[in-house]
Amino acid sequence: MTIEEVDMKTFSATPYGRYSTDGPSNGETFRTKRLTPLLKNPEVEEVRVYLDSVRPGYEYGSSFLEESFGGLIRVEKISYDLIMKKLRIITSHEDYKLEIDGYLKKAAKRFPK
Repeated sequence: MTIEEVDMKTFSATPYGRYSTDGPSNGETFRTKRLTPLLKNPEVEEVRVYLDSVRPGYEYGSSFLEESFGGLIRVEKISYDLIMKKLRIITSHEDYKLEIDGYLKKAAKRFPK
């Protein structure tokens, strides 16, 4: 089993938007290209996402975070339990962790498996 690390700076210094039509650094692309393949891979035991490496002073938008993380359940049909088992959000901003957790819980209630 392996631990995979996703450093946000390798995706974008300023990720924004929900959909691919919003530009290249959107939540949909982050979810489909980075998160989903790792979470669905049975050989990957843990996925660590490092949020703090973006441009200094940058703040994540709710549309990016909801699409990236809530979309794992809504669109990708990954179970809440699997996400909780594998996904680790690494950030010094506790509010991002709480916001992402809220999106995951809301999606899990609306789209139970």
